[in-house]
Amino acid sequence: MAGQSPHPQPHRYALRLFQDHPELKEGRISNDRFVSLFRWVSENIEGYDLQVDVVSAKNSAYTESGPFWSDENGPDLSPRAGELCVLAYTVTQPGGNVQGRHFVLLKDRGETQIRVLNPKDPMKDYQFNVEKRDSPSTRYKRMYLESPGGLSKNQPIHELNTVFKVRLVPSHSKPNSAAPMTVDQMKTAIDELAEQLTKEGKLTSPREWRRRGATIGLPGLDLPKSVGGSDWDALQMLEVFRHAGRYNLNLRDVVGGAHGRPAVAMESKVAKDAVKKLVEGEAYFAVAITEENAGTDTKSMQSMAVRDGDGFRLTGSKMWNARLRQATHVVLYTASAEGSPGARSAFLLPIDHPGLVIVDRYAHGLTGNSFGGLKFDKMYVGPEHLIGKDGGGGKIFEEHFLYWRLMQAAAAIGCGERALEIMAGRIRQRHVLGGPIGRFTHLQQPIGENLTKLRMAMALAREAARLYDRGDYDAAEPLVNGIKAEGVETALVACDEAMRAHGALGYSREVDLGDRVRDLMGLRIADGTTDVMRMTVVREKYGFDLWEMSMRSNAETATKEETK
Repeated sequence: MAGQSPHPQPHRYALRLFQDHPELKEGRISNDRFVSLFRWVSENIEGYDLQVDVVSAKNSAYTESGPFWSDENGPDLSPRAGELCVLAYTVTQPGGNVQGRHFVLLKDRGETQIRVLNPKDPMKDYQFNVEKRDSPSTRYKRMYLESPGGLSKNQPIHELNTVFKVRLVPSHSKPNSAAPMTVDQMKTAIDELAEQLTKEGKLTSPREWRRRGATIGLPGLDLPKSVGGSDWDALQMLEVFRHAGRYNLNLRDVVGGAHGRPAVAMESKVAKDAVKKLVEGEAYFAVAITEENAGTDTKSMQSMAVRDGDGFRLTGSKMWNARLRQATHVVLYTASAEGSPGARSAFLLPIDHPGLVIVDRYAHGLTGNSFGGLKFDKMYVGPEHLIGKDGGGGKIFEEHFLYWRLMQAAAAIGCGERALEIMAGRIRQRHVLGGPIGRFTHLQQPIGENLTKLRMAMALAREAARLYDRGDYDAAEPLVNGIKAEGVETALVACDEAMRAHGALGYSREVDLGDRVRDLMGLRIADGTTDVMRMTVVREKYGFDLWEMSMRSNAETATKEETK
C-alpha cells in the first residue's frame, strides 16, 4: 500500500513484534489490540498516517463499546481501491466448542459470495457464501460465512464478528519524500479514479482521464524524466495497460504518452510545448495513417508532401482514424517529399491547423473516441512540425507501433480476464431448473480454457517487453505481432462466451459484455489486423518467401510467369 519493498524476512519481523509487545500473547486479540498491531507495523512507513475503521456484530466478544453494524444492512463488504479489508470470524465446532478467532483479507465480492485470502494458505482461493440467520436468543440477525458446496454437517461454523478497514493516508506532520509510485500504487490510483469517473458517467472519456490522471502522473508514465515523465519501462507499462483494460477497452488510450511518444525526440518549440501539455494532461494525440486504399500496406498511401521553401505542402486524405474529435494534436503520415519510393514522413500538427478538415464516420465500438478521417489540400506545414527527417516516417512508425501493439494486447488481455470473472459470478448465481447453471460443466470449460490462454499470452507479452526494454527490437517484433493477434482473439472469445452465458441480459446494456465484444472486434482490425500479424509471425520464423508469395500482386506474378 505504501509502495515499499516487501520485508525480506516477514516471519522474523512478526516474531520481533511479539517480543516487543508481549501483550499480544495474552489471551484474546481484542479489536483494540488488533488495531494497535496495525499501528505498530505502520510505524515503519514514513510519510503516511494509519486510518482504521472498525465495525462489529452486536454479540461480538471482542468489543464492549462498538460501533456495531445495523441489523438491516449488515457490514459493508465492498472492497475499495487503496483499502485493506480484514474480516474476523469466530470458529465454532458443531458441538459448540469455540476454537477461536480467525482473520482473512477480503479480495472480491459478488451478490451473495465473497472471495478472501486466508493467511494460513495464501495461494488457495477461498470463497464463502454470506448468510444472515435469525437467532432464537436475540432479536437481531447474525452473519455467517459458509463454504459453498459444503455437504458435511461436521464442518466448523464461521460467524462473522468484526470488519476492519485499513487505509494509509498521506501524513501532514511528516510528509512523504518524493518516492516514485509503484505499479501496484498506480493500479490503486486507477481504481480510485475509475470509481469517480463511473459515478460521473465519464469512464470512457480520454480527455477526463488524462486531465485528472495527471495528478498521479498517468499521462507521462512512459515518457522520459527530461520532459516530466516517469520513464517507466515496457514491462511496468504492460501491467498498467492490462489493469486499465479490465475496466473498459477505451482506457487503452489513457495510459502514458500513447501516440505522442514520437514527439519527444523533436527539438522545435511547437513539439516541446505539445509534449509539456501531454504530460500535464492537457494534450491528447491522435494518429492518422490509414487511407481508403492504404491500410496494412502503408507504402501505398497517396497523401503526399511537397517541398515549399523550408516547409511542406501536404495534400491528401485519411480515413478510419480514431480520436480526431477529442484530440488536441495529430501525428500525420504522408509519402515523403524527397525520399525513396515508398518512404514516408511524419508530422506533428495541432488538430486545428489551418487547412486540416475532420471528416466524421461512426464505429460500432470503442465509442469513447470519435471515428473518421482528415482532408487537406496543399496545406502548408512549417519545418518545425516534421518529426525526424523527411523520409524517416517508416522507422518512426515501426518503432512506435512495436511498443503500441504490445500495450494494446495487454489491455485486451485485461478486458478478457475481467469478462471471465463476470462470467464465473454469473454461472454461480443464475439458477435454472432447480440449481445454479454453473453445474453445467460446458459453461465452466470456456472459463478454464480462455483464462489459461490469456495467461499464456500475458507470459509471452512479458517476454516481449523484456526484449523491448533491452533494445532487442528484432527479437521482440514476432512476439509482439503474435501477441497482438492471439491476445486480442482470445480476449474476444472470452468476452463472447461471457456474454452468451448471461443470455438476454448479456446482450443488454445492463452489463458491459456486449461493449467488450464490439470493442475487441475493432481492436482485431486496428493497429495491425489479426491476419497480417499472423503472417508476419510466419515470415519471421519460416522465411520471407512466404510473405512475398502472399503480398505479390497477381499482375506481377503473371508477368514473371510470362518471362520464363
